[in-house]
Amino acid sequence: MSHQLTPVAWAIGLACIAGSFSTPVRAQQPQATSSDMEVIQVRGIRSSVVRSMNTKRYANAVVDAVTAEDIGKFPDQNVAESLQRITGVSITRSYGEGERVSIRGTPESQNRTLLNGQAVGSADWWTNSAPSRGFNYTMLPSEIVSGLEVYKSPEADLDEGSIGGTVIVKTRKPLDLPAHKIAGSALAQYSEVSGETDPQLSVMYNYKNEQENFGALLSLIRQERNLRRDGIEAWSWIDRNITTAAGDTYSNVYSPGGGGSAMFTQERVRTGYTLALQYRPTDELDISFNALDFTLDADNTNQNFLWLPGYGGSNYLDAEVIDHPVVGDMLVAGTLGLSPDGNNILDETKVRNSQIDTLSYDLKVVHQGVLWKSSVHLGYTEGSGGSQADRSVGWEGNYQHSFDTSQVEDVRTEYGADPADGRNWDLGFLRYDSNDAKDDESYIQFDFERPIDVAVFSAIKLGVKYRDHTRFNTKHTTDARTDLGWNLGNYANTMPSDYLDGLGSHGTLTNYAITDSDKVRREGDALDWQYRVLKASTFEISEKITAGYVKATIDVEGMRGNLGVRLVQTQQDSGAYAGAEGAQVWTHQDKDYFDILPSINLAIDLNDDLLMRFSAARVMSRPDYADLSSATSYNKETQTGTGGNPDLDPYRADQFDTGLEWYFNEAGLLSGVFFYKDIQSFIDSTPNLEVHEGVEILISRPVNGRAGRIQGLELGYQQELYQGFGIGANYTYVDGEAKNDEGDDVTIPGNSKHTINLSAYYESAHFSGRISYNYRTGYDTGRDWPGYIDDYGQIDANLTYNINDNVAVVLEAINLTDEHTFSYQEEDVKQALTSVYADGRRFTAGVRFNF
Repeated sequence: MSHQLTPVAWAIGLACIAGSFSTPVRAQQPQATSSDMEVIQVRGIRSSVVRSMNTKRYANAVVDAVTAEDIGKFPDQNVAESLQRITGVSITRSYGEGERVSIRGTPESQNRTLLNGQAVGSADWWTNSAPSRGFNYTMLPSEIVSGLEVYKSPEADLDEGSIGGTVIVKTRKPLDLPAHKIAGSALAQYSEVSGETDPQLSVMYNYKNEQENFGALLSLIRQERNLRRDGIEAWSWIDRNITTAAGDTYSNVYSPGGGGSAMFTQERVRTGYTLALQYRPTDELDISFNALDFTLDADNTNQNFLWLPGYGGSNYLDAEVIDHPVVGDMLVAGTLGLSPDGNNILDETKVRNSQIDTLSYDLKVVHQGVLWKSSVHLGYTEGSGGSQADRSVGWEGNYQHSFDTSQVEDVRTEYGADPADGRNWDLGFLRYDSNDAKDDESYIQFDFERPIDVAVFSAIKLGVKYRDHTRFNTKHTTDARTDLGWNLGNYANTMPSDYLDGLGSHGTLTNYAITDSDKVRREGDALDWQYRVLKASTFEISEKITAGYVKATIDVEGMRGNLGVRLVQTQQDSGAYAGAEGAQVWTHQDKDYFDILPSINLAIDLNDDLLMRFSAARVMSRPDYADLSSATSYNKETQTGTGGNPDLDPYRADQFDTGLEWYFNEAGLLSGVFFYKDIQSFIDSTPNLEVHEGVEILISRPVNGRAGRIQGLELGYQQELYQGFGIGANYTYVDGEAKNDEGDDVTIPGNSKHTINLSAYYESAHFSGRISYNYRTGYDTGRDWPGYIDDYGQIDANLTYNINDNVAVVLEAINLTDEHTFSYQEEDVKQALTSVYADGRRFTAGVRFNF
């Protein structure tokens, strides 16, 4: 296998040549490290700002950090919401809570999250969630961490797999804390839309023996949240040929596939523990074990009263078509006639029992010899779960009705029968489905490090690592029951009177009969269901990854950094069902690939306060699991289908960073960084004719597409202004460009052009407060639904009153201005609504204690 020198390799080579002619004079003062900073246990907002700045300042790579005190002071429910305060980081929210992280305009799946430097398994509870490499942050409450570090430029000893950046979540070490330390919180959270108040409890205890060479740290957490999300939805906006009952014909009209007024409710119960054991029998030997186990019970119900053009064979009676400047002919309103032989209206309820789990067991042994420092790191992590029962309840009726999407953020409807009268709607079907996923990895790693004195290099570190990673996903379904004879009048609850408050208009459907989900569970679960595997949605991706690296530390007067290379061999196996319907067999497809990933990071002291950085690296990110599946699903009648592609190459990119950081006082920072990523190949979806069961069918599969680039600018400012008052602000500009096979510009999923974070704080001996504003411009999700997410900004606040050194009263507010999330099918077509949701405000009050 041949490997050409990339621009990164040339840049690193030139930097090495230049560096070798530098005067090899060692700095007389040892460089501080992030671990040195963590020893300083000073409480307060200002001190946490200083510690985060020091982590950034003394890091060799391009790194940003959030300390434990920061997390405690921000009104954050999980780690993702803490990360969004960092320059270049944006998050996606789900049901009002941070769920996924994007760094520097890259999709969530192209960023890695590591727990104490190692992988952590992740799964999703929703049946239709696409299996992704992006981590589900709802499983990591912010109470468990001591600090967060975001590496935007890689180092050779960090796991590969990210184009955007790597998030390292650090947990606490028992020997770093006082003996018999107890800390925790008892909070109550009020959710405005649901009207529910729920407990948020956490406690931590640390044991350390008299010799202070053994410690045990245990954390317990239980957090409940009863949520409700109100929304207006539509989907499947594509070009269609439409003929009305009167014979009027419209060709290639941009039109919706359906929509409805939706209400989602969920009872979330997140429980778990972390356990850290540390044994240091001598100054030379340190043994640590970390365990984490969290469960999210997420039972939920989704009610949606739908309008569905063509349902039951119904046709348009009339249609309103406009000339839209982006999509041309666009249907924005229509009246739907009766079904000739069935029903044309569907009031659908999804009743789910869902649960996901994340666990991690990690053992690390570090030995400091006379010359060499060596370590072994081994462990196992697993994310699992899904929807154990996903009940689809379809109430139907046959009445003329109409819809109107002409107004932005609204869908107005009229029905020939009262949607709120359950007696009008009979059960058309009841079906049971399930989804189960497992994401697990076992690993072993050896690292060796020693000081050297060669040219500009002061230390060398090398190591090897083996990872065995598997992602399995399967779905089951049943034959729908259509013979039960149920009527919604006997299974109905009343819609809350404040449903859709602040959304829509007077013509929006705000009252319809909703399903008694508890009664459906009781009576439906008592029936005899025969599950069968949905073979097109079942796959297993196995990756056996072997990596080795060498990293040399650069340390001369006025300059520090590192230079290294990581070599990675990936052996991939994709298993799925293949063959004709009813005769599928389990098949495997193998693929091996090898990557050489050089990297260099330099930090140059221009003077005592001004720092210049330069970094360059070759990076890679593996495709999403669903794209790698060899499964194919198709419809012989429509002669269309979709499938995966196990032969996909990973994303590969050369990236460069250069920036300045001015530390003008202890709590003051002004910084700017320019970054550039030259991405070798994006992944496109391309349709091709394939023969299945003797029929030519147009199958869309992901393929490696054209190259592209992402470039941008990060600006940061932090300063204490006067006697406890301080401010922080950062701005990120990202410009991304990619082409499809025809050479047309296409959007990069997850890429917001502008991201802004603003915060202000005040702190005195007894009182502290912080208010933060986070904003990101719109972005394409890369999925047919929800399509394009509109601009979104949110204000959060935190107030703390210290009763004494040990007890504090806290008040937190999330989404103070009650912002709504809005999405539409594609950019600049806001009338093609896909969703507008109200998650509401949340308020938390209680006490935090620390003894």
